[in-house]
Parts: sequence; C-alpha cells; structure tokens
Amino acid sequence: MMKVFVSALVKEKEYLFMFLRVSLASLIGIGSAMAQAPAAAPASEPAAAPAAAATPRPPRPQAPARDPNTPGYVKATELPDGAVPSPKANGNFIIGPTHNPAPEMTVREDVPHGTIYNFTMESKDSKFYPGIARDVPAVRPDPATPGAPMNITSHPQPYTRKVAV
Repeated sequence: MMKVFVSALVKEKEYLFMFLRVSLASLIGIGSAMAQAPAAAPASEPAAAPAAAATPRPPRPQAPARDPNTPGYVKATELPDGAVPSPKANGNFIIGPTHNPAPEMTVREDVPHGTIYNFTMESKDSKFYPGIARDVPAVRPDPATPGAPMNITSHPQPYTRKVAV
C-alpha cells in the first residue's frame, strides 16, 4: 500500500514539474512575442493621385474659438450661471460660470507692439556649421554581439530652415 502511495506521489510530482515547464515555456514565448518589434510594412509604389487632387481645395474654415455660438459647434441651450439641467432633460446644455476676458489679453495702445519677421536660413551661408547628415549604415551590426561597435558615418549636407522671430 505504501509503495503504491509513493509511486502515485512521484507520478503527481512529475506531472506538476511537466506542467510548470510547459507554463514557463509558454510565458517565455508570449513575452518574447510581445517584445518583438512590429514588422515593417512592405515598400510599395505610391498610388497615383486622383484627378480631383489637381484642383485646389477651398481654404479650411478657422477652428471655432471657445464661444459655443460660433459656427461648427453643436446647438446647445445656455443656462444661467449656477443652474443645472434636470436629469430628465434631453439635449445639449452649456453649464458653468461665465468668465470675463482676462484684462491682459486686451490690446492697449500704451504697450509697445512687436513685429514678426519671417526669413529662411540656409546652412551653406554659415561659416561654423555648414550642415551635416548621417549616412545609412551599409552593414548592420550582428544582434548576437550587443557590445559590437556601430560605425556611424556622416557627410556635409546643406539644409534650409524657415524661422519666425
């Protein structure tokens, strides 16, 4: 009887270890699958632009400001300050206190007004920094040796920047 009991315990212990090994292996597999970077989309030729794109689009309307009565906002009922609509009321409501405009946002004549200057900077005009670009590495380092140095090279290349000051 004791021999059968010990044999059953050993069998149970073997099943437990097998279950743990399978569980651990599946967790490692799930973790490594989650850690992989998503596959890059295959490079394809861009689709031909539709003929309608040749005609210029009308300018977009300016985004609505915080005033809910401007075009573009959903029509809503404005409630007096401190009032809350009934839970049974259906619709869109504007609730909350009415705020006066901040005094520092009003234009004053006694305060100097600035001017915005737009210009284009070109690096070829610089004596100190003519521009630089990084070369695409021809050979990628071996991922099996994480400490391997990457040989990153660069070359001079001019650039253009639009600046508003």
